[in-house]
Order: sequence, then C-alpha cells, then structure tokens
Amino acid sequence: MLSERVYQTLRSEIVHGDLWPNQPMVEAEIAERLQVSRTPVRESMQRLASDGLIVSRRRRWVVYEHTQDEIRDIYEVRAALESHTARLAAQRADEADRDALSTVSGESSHLRFLGGRARIDANEAFHDLVVRAAHNKRLGEEIVRTRLYSFNTRIVAAYDRDLLARSWGDHEQIAAAVLEGDADRAAELARAHVEDAMAIILDRS
Repeated sequence: MLSERVYQTLRSEIVHGDLWPNQPMVEAEIAERLQVSRTPVRESMQRLASDGLIVSRRRRWVVYEHTQDEIRDIYEVRAALESHTARLAAQRADEADRDALSTVSGESSHLRFLGGRARIDANEAFHDLVVRAAHNKRLGEEIVRTRLYSFNTRIVAAYDRDLLARSWGDHEQIAAAVLEGDADRAAELARAHVEDAMAIILDRS
C-alpha cells in the first residue's frame, strides 16, 4: 500500500536522524521528493503524529523534539523489553539465529560499526537479530514501536571511538551469552547496554 510505504520511509528518516527535531514537514515537498500524491503523505502525517514523532505548530507539521525526561522514559521501557528479549533469545535461538549471531564477534562487523553511517545500520541489525532469536512477534513489534529515539545520526555524534568500541563490545557479550544459552546473563547485559546508552545520551545531549 502506497501510504504504508510513505509512512515507513518518513518514520525511518525521523528515527534515524535524517530529519532533525523541529524540521518542518511540508506535504508538498515530501510528495514531490517521494514521487507520490499528497494524499498518502497526509495519511502518513496523521500516523506519525499518533506515534509522537511529529507535532503540529502554527498549522504546519514539524519533527518532534523529545525532552530529556521523555528520552529517559523511552530508554527505561527499552531496557525492560530488550532485557526480556535477550533472555528469550538465549532460550529459543534456533540454528539460523545462532549462525547469524556468531558473526557479531567478527572483525568486519566491528569495523563496520566504527565507520560512518554504516554504524547506525549495524547497530539496528544486531538488535534485530536478538529480536528474531526471541521468536515472539508481539514483543518484536513493541520493541520497534519504542524506537522513537534510537541510535541515529544525532546520537552518534555523542559517541567517540572508545564509546563506540565499548558499545560493540556489549553486542559481542550479549551475542555470546545468547549462544551459550545463558538467559540470566543475556538479560542483564542487554539491560545494562540500554541503560549505558541512555546515560551517555542524557549526559551529552
């Protein structure tokens, strides 16, 4: 469905930081850029507003800027969800999941995370691997919904190379715990990883 494609495109651009807080969302400009009519853009705007990603100001849509309290709330929810997801992944991962997670500790994965825009995609890909390994569709959908303020181009600016290396090291430890079937350790590592990210963002934003 056309409106779904437009919605997913705009949502991704906002969440990944391609569209910045307080940036105007002009229907006509978006329709021209995406080569669609204004109707699916208008429908998408309503959905993005319901998600809390855009807000109407002076009769125009702008990208919503989360407060520090809202960011804390989002990350506290994510910590709980991703902790339980990692626990389930350690208990339920099948052979395909294990094969995918075994690549996390590879040098190429580490280097990709340290380089440019690819680090955002690498981060999301890792968390998606853990979600898939949990084999709980509803839980996965909830996690996607909480990615309202995630690891994006704006947040990356708060990370130096040492912090990026530490973050990917967290990924490696979580993957190892899942592969070992250590549910308690996987859950604790995932919770600490999200809370550490929250502390960095709140300190440097």
